[in-house]
Amino acid sequence: MRGEVISVDSFSGDGLITGEDGGRYTFAASSTRAALRIGDKVDFVGTDGVATDIIALSSQPSAAAAGGLGYAQPRSGTGAYDFAWAMFQFEGRLRRSHFWISWGILFAAGFVLGLIPIIGSIIGIALIYPQIAVQVKRLHDMGRTGWWVIAPFVANLALMVVFFITMFGNFAMNAQALENEDPAAMMAVFGSMGGIVLLFLVINLGWLLWIGIVDSQPGRNKYGPNPKNPVDDTANTFA
Repeated sequence: MRGEVISVDSFSGDGLITGEDGGRYTFAASSTRAALRIGDKVDFVGTDGVATDIIALSSQPSAAAAGGLGYAQPRSGTGAYDFAWAMFQFEGRLRRSHFWISWGILFAAGFVLGLIPIIGSIIGIALIYPQIAVQVKRLHDMGRTGWWVIAPFVANLALMVVFFITMFGNFAMNAQALENEDPAAMMAVFGSMGGIVLLFLVINLGWLLWIGIVDSQPGRNKYGPNPKNPVDDTANTFA
């Protein structure tokens, strides 16, 4: 049976095909010979709503994929910055310039909220969602899985644990010296803690520069068309 791919999960590769019989068939990434994309024409065996033995016939993006109606690119479809899509969607690819626009907006929002006692901090927690969304799409644009976004969170959590263990250990070991305001003891305590803080800054700055500077993967990849020129799909100029 012939059909067209209408949905693909960016993480698992599983998706949905609409068949020429009008039915819809789910498929698993393991049942395909190559990564499928929205709009691909396929031949498949459909049984009880499940597609197997899938063979891609072409890779022409459908109107939904090319027009940006929810997955591959901003809804505007013009290359203009789409705030809602950039901040709240995990599908598709985000070009570097739009990543930095998003980062600037989130940084400014976080700064303002930080000036508001208690309530600002609580509301600021909600900024984690758009921060993850823009980073996932930027990783997609680089041709990498969005699960990489977990790496800095794990590193930060590990550093926080080490920081507090080091802090309590140093204070316990140097309690008497600190009480006597011994300069050597104070340097030993705060010096080691300062090293952890410096490492924290290096890791997070390095991550930010990596995903913000590395160029887009040329052409289309499994996460969608190149956001710099989704029609041509071959452009790879600096943005």
